[in-house]
Amino acid sequence: MDALGNAVRSVGAGLAVLLVGLSACGQGVYSGREDIAAEAGRDTLMPDRLATWIARTPTNQPTISEAGFVALAWTDYSLLAQAVAGNVNLADSARAASALTPDLLLIPLRRWHDTLVARRPRVAPDRPDSLFAEDNLRVFQQIFIRVSDPDDIRAIAAVRDRAESLMVRARSPGQVFDSLARAHSEDASAQQGGWLPPARRQDFPPEFVRGSWRIKPGDINGVTSRGGFHIVRRPPLEEVRDRLRQYAETLATRGADSVYIDSLAAGRGLALDQRVPARLRAFFEDPSERTRDTVPLARWEGGSLGLARASIWIDLLPPRGYLELRGASDVLLERFVRELAKQHMLLDEATRNGITVTPADWNALYAGYQRSLGASLALLGLGESAPSAADASQRVKSLMDQLTSDSTRWRPLPSALGASLRASLGYRLHQRGLEEAVERALAVTQGLRAN
Repeated sequence: MDALGNAVRSVGAGLAVLLVGLSACGQGVYSGREDIAAEAGRDTLMPDRLATWIARTPTNQPTISEAGFVALAWTDYSLLAQAVAGNVNLADSARAASALTPDLLLIPLRRWHDTLVARRPRVAPDRPDSLFAEDNLRVFQQIFIRVSDPDDIRAIAAVRDRAESLMVRARSPGQVFDSLARAHSEDASAQQGGWLPPARRQDFPPEFVRGSWRIKPGDINGVTSRGGFHIVRRPPLEEVRDRLRQYAETLATRGADSVYIDSLAAGRGLALDQRVPARLRAFFEDPSERTRDTVPLARWEGGSLGLARASIWIDLLPPRGYLELRGASDVLLERFVRELAKQHMLLDEATRNGITVTPADWNALYAGYQRSLGASLALLGLGESAPSAADASQRVKSLMDQLTSDSTRWRPLPSALGASLRASLGYRLHQRGLEEAVERALAVTQGLRAN
């Protein structure tokens, strides 16, 4: 696992990378009350109200994942509203420092990583050329024309005609492919002039590979996929040499990062407690376990990682990441703790080498936190005066009504404020209550379809 690379991208997001592709295979171990879906401080979320919200999912197929996602959003905004109602000074520097934990740790991690990279040898000058010659690697540009309805034959024919017309233009002498892509491509690559990152054959969909892999340098061809039509150009070596050099440097950095962190863990004798999965599941069942479980989850020479510390990072995960980790296997729960321990070892290394957060760093982060906090409070319609507890609860319900009906754009709380509030005010998800909400939501959607 590329632990250091993950860390320097973002401490919280780096951990979330571990969760990609996890199956929710362990959720059945959780129970809880069926008459309550979630608790947040002094407020409770009932299954019937949660069912109303998740019944609005675009697919009309509410799931446990959807229920958990919405319940966690309600949890964080409820805790925020309660804090305001309780006259908690959320802009206080101590509270801000707690909420900015990942940002404050990312700065020394990134700077320490930069010093390591600066000491490493650069890739060989001819490495881009050899990569270009590899049959298993390509750099493409594309113009993508989306097919919105794969069953609409007339629409498909119209899209095909448009794609063929654009391909004629793209092949015409003097035409700049970047400009055409920016103007006509219907995917995220349009902003980059249609450029796709260097990637290997297995990273592309099979149907894309079949139509694009034999394109010669400088040529353009049409490729059909399940999503639509691709006008694909394979740029010649002189246009992609710098991109391939950056790709080679990234691969080299990731490899060196992996070797470095693995050697650091081995040298410090990193070891995990045998009961890590059971202890994490106990936390997911009842988050207040973080105050009772004081035995380290992981130990190494000169340091350790306990549940209280690890739980902060778990609460930092985005809702879907939190839910995926909650349902992960024993092996993946152990892997999560191991990677988290490695990142804390890296922080120790940065500190030992005198890398710290400067006053200028703090001022910039604090200003950003205040702006983000203001935006979150504005969503709840909260200003300087503290609402009553009942008013705070009602504001959250109204906001969730708006969020689940797509009349308001959802946004998470600033940085780690949600994690800080969860730890101080308390929260809990009830698996049986979430399941009850899903059953009720399914009954609603099936009834709507029947009518």
